[in-house]
Amino acid sequence: MIRKEKKGEFVESGTFSTKYQFSVGKKISKTKLSKAKYSSLLQIQSIDPVKIMSDLEKHRTWWMYQDGFYVENENMSGDDVKAFAMGKIGKKK
Repeated sequence: MIRKEKKGEFVESGTFSTKYQFSVGKKISKTKLSKAKYSSLLQIQSIDPVKIMSDLEKHRTWWMYQDGFYVENENMSGDDVKAFAMGKIGKKK
């Protein structure tokens, strides 16, 4: 199943240099992005979906595409996420 993630956001952290981490509810990504990597992610996600966090225990993956966040649990590809976001496929069950 794939769905739009309404609670996702990137949060800033760091005292001396700003880092960005994806957060959804109380869950936060382990990956901390530099300003340069975060800027690059923002450019790429405007064209293609980018995988931004995985929860291996619950088999969930979060994606960012065109400023929206999506969560899925079927090991989907970026093309699958793009098709869902563009309304070309319904919610997979």
